[in-house]
Amino acid sequence: MTTFNMEIIRVREKIYHKFNAPSVALGNFDGVHLGHQEILKRAVAAARARKRDSVVYTFDPHPRVVLNKAPAIPRITTFNERAEILEHLGVDVLVTAEFTPEFAAQTAEEFVRNVLVEELGVRELFIGENYRFGKGRAGTPETLKALAPEMGFKVHVAPCMVIGDKRVSSSRIREHLLRGEIREANVLLGREFTVEGKVIHGHHRGKALGFPTANIRPEEKLVPPQGVYAAYCKIRGQTRTAVMNIGRNPTFKGRRVSYEVHILDFNDDLYGETIKVYLVDRLRAEMAFTGPDQLVAQIGKDVQRARGILSVLPQFP
Repeated sequence: MTTFNMEIIRVREKIYHKFNAPSVALGNFDGVHLGHQEILKRAVAAARARKRDSVVYTFDPHPRVVLNKAPAIPRITTFNERAEILEHLGVDVLVTAEFTPEFAAQTAEEFVRNVLVEELGVRELFIGENYRFGKGRAGTPETLKALAPEMGFKVHVAPCMVIGDKRVSSSRIREHLLRGEIREANVLLGREFTVEGKVIHGHHRGKALGFPTANIRPEEKLVPPQGVYAAYCKIRGQTRTAVMNIGRNPTFKGRRVSYEVHILDFNDDLYGETIKVYLVDRLRAEMAFTGPDQLVAQIGKDVQRARGILSVLPQFP
């Protein structure tokens, strides 16, 4: 279980907590991509300069799900992954408010007055230029700027970050990930997309084939396309290169989607341990082979290609 030094507050109705004249970053922050990071870094820097609390205020579930504008929004990060990144960025407090139809019914001004001012005691507010809030998404950065002087806080609006002539956004990252475009998604995230889970027992085929694998049961989040990926793993505090297969093992007529990680030059027992896998690039789609020999030959090629891609270890957050 992940332990955080950052304070985490889950809110169902109202916050009963006193903050020190906080700098507040407001948003959903799924993925905590480069655009989000710019907002968060500004909030943290302002708080530290004035010896105040830096607070991230966000929502769960995703507002679009509650408002029936989307049946489901695949998460780029789990709650713990998001919290880990926020803590790394220096955030003091993460407040996650339960987003309900009643919460959504607040007007923009009611949200500012009731939540930002009365509950949080905001002194400086940090948002992105496309941020919308309140009933009917009527609240805008201009709304906040108009209300701020009367209510005693300042508003800082970060411009959208643009990479490749397009705005960096969670929806753009989801599109890349769902197409298996891992490198493109990672550029926008500013880090590798991760899959984390506990190692469980599988069919033990990998060891018999000469490529032992750790089978993991990941937490629920976005699932990239089935296939083979070059990756890194964090195991027992060490970073190791790996090849990960996400799929149904069609060569062996598998039915369930499994997550199997072959950690290069490593053969220790990991059952029951939790490992984090950082996807770097998609090597190929999953394929059905005529038999084990053809599969072993292809895995050997996958490993060699992965070694070339993974020749430089990254600096993980």
